[in-house]
Amino acid sequence: MVKVRTVLLYLIAAIVALIPLVPLGLLFALALSEHPVYVRGFTLANFEFLRTGVLFPDDPHRSKLYPNVYTAAMNTLLLALGNMALVTLVSSMAGYVISRYSFRGRSALLGTFLVIHGVPASVLLIALYYLLKATGLLNTLLGVVLVKMAVDLPLGVWVLKGFYDGIPWDTEIAALVDGTSRFGAFFRVMLPLVSPGIFSIALFSFLSGWGEFIFVYTFIQTSTNWTLSMLIQSLFASEMGGINLALIAALSVFYLVPVLVLFVVGEKYLVRVTIGG
Repeated sequence: MVKVRTVLLYLIAAIVALIPLVPLGLLFALALSEHPVYVRGFTLANFEFLRTGVLFPDDPHRSKLYPNVYTAAMNTLLLALGNMALVTLVSSMAGYVISRYSFRGRSALLGTFLVIHGVPASVLLIALYYLLKATGLLNTLLGVVLVKMAVDLPLGVWVLKGFYDGIPWDTEIAALVDGTSRFGAFFRVMLPLVSPGIFSIALFSFLSGWGEFIFVYTFIQTSTNWTLSMLIQSLFASEMGGINLALIAALSVFYLVPVLVLFVVGEKYLVRVTIGG
């Protein structure tokens, strides 16, 4: 009876694991399809944009409607790296202060982080739009990076606070007794000990920035500042002569491959974000 139950559990787990693989398989098959709408045959013509980054090179009028693919990819990378750098830098310091210092308003601050993290970002779009417009950051990647950082920061602070809480006070006190300053103990002792947590937050914030769409769609108007997610969406929205799903699938694969690689490499670190240290 136990063996039957074990086999059933493994079978259910395999079925659940295969569910997300089906759309991925269809995406890759459509990207290699000769037909622009459904899967038929095999061709690499849909990846022709990899040579020059130009979409629809045979149609100059249509190609002018879209930015270069590599420009969009660079914008996506800048957004992801900027979000990763800011979230990691601020949360590593803020998490340490909240974990190690007792100050007035500490509990309220932690509660505020939870509330901010629980509020859907779409609720704040109008307020953020006017804020970016007033500061001159509307239609800039920097504005999107700052907004994205503010949304991801509460989770980063909470996770790294959990990692700092797991380090005994004796370790830090021993460094202070040996003559190290408080800053020295932080940089030379604490940061190396929580490096798995820092890497986890860095990876999470990079993937979060890489996959961002709603903020780019709302705050970016100039096509030269588009990211890959915005470029893919525009192919659905503006193709009046018929949507080339095979090309969109090929561009989606180009967009997806770095995410798959990072997920495979850093899966165990992403799990640590979930458990909070």
